[in-house]
Amino acid sequence: LEGAAVDEFTYVPPPGADDELIQIKLKDGSTLETDLFFAATGRYAVGKNEETGLASAGVDIADRGMVNIDKKSLVTSSKNVYAAGDVIGYPALASTSMEQAQRAVSAMFCEENESDVAKEANHDEPLSIGVWTIPEMGYYGMTKELAEKEGYTVVEGSAGYDQCLRGRVFAPDGLLKLVVDSSDGTVLGVHLIGKEAAEMVHYGMALVKEGTSIFEMLSTVYTAVTFHELFKEAALDANSKLDFGVEWQEIFNVLQSECDVDSSESYLREKFDAIDEDGSGELDEDEMRALFESLGRPVSKRIIANIMRLSDLDGNGTIDYGEFTAIFDKISCPPLTPEAAFVGQ
Repeated sequence: LEGAAVDEFTYVPPPGADDELIQIKLKDGSTLETDLFFAATGRYAVGKNEETGLASAGVDIADRGMVNIDKKSLVTSSKNVYAAGDVIGYPALASTSMEQAQRAVSAMFCEENESDVAKEANHDEPLSIGVWTIPEMGYYGMTKELAEKEGYTVVEGSAGYDQCLRGRVFAPDGLLKLVVDSSDGTVLGVHLIGKEAAEMVHYGMALVKEGTSIFEMLSTVYTAVTFHELFKEAALDANSKLDFGVEWQEIFNVLQSECDVDSSESYLREKFDAIDEDGSGELDEDEMRALFESLGRPVSKRIIANIMRLSDLDGNGTIDYGEFTAIFDKISCPPLTPEAAFVGQ
């Protein structure tokens, strides 16, 4: 039906007549029967309408009838005419149109060499998007696919609406997803579908624009019985997929001065053998603590206990050489966000 044009609706069933079909007469003389008709007519471009007088004023009009502008000042090709809103095209939203009009008026009264915030604005800056369907949708920032295309290595953290009390009671069907940079935990994108999604996306936008990490989110206390608790649940899910999760943050914070420790194979083997006095090929907590003391970096029993718990992959209570080198691989990396250090369990 691509390119088909409707001439008239010859019959539209009354409400409740679910078994009857809509009857449509097309421009080519044929008829069509369907149970559903969806029309997306778009917006009528007025730029080429001679009644507007734009062409006479020297305003350059794009092919689809939209007005061409300078994105910094919103001035048209006619230097005394500015344009904002639907007439300049995408995104054609009420909120962006008001912001564009404010920038245009500010630019009108800004002298040539004068610095002005209106001219410093990025016309193409990403927008927070709200879709008022049932259920609502909202998103801001990158998808996983776009982030990977931009060179990021990412993980996704998701939380169903039923993972918070408000969701379980009022709207259990929904999803919140975070796209997270796996190297430092920064939130790159927020995507929602469910009740109040078009409202909550503004908080998601703030997280992305401020470069907030999931570790900061996990140290934030969210008001109970709100949908915003889902952000913390999604952050926990993303954290579980990171090699340098939230429990490693305190360890990084404590040991950050050790990032320049020699982690060569020969050095690590020498240290391991020197500490492994009983020749068992494994280190227990006391031996691990002695290792850090030998490096001039004594740490508490609690930190050592956390290192052992997080690194003891086979669960035998000791650290073998493979697990030992993996610890130093982690410690030799730059600490993520010291201010967001989270106390391990």
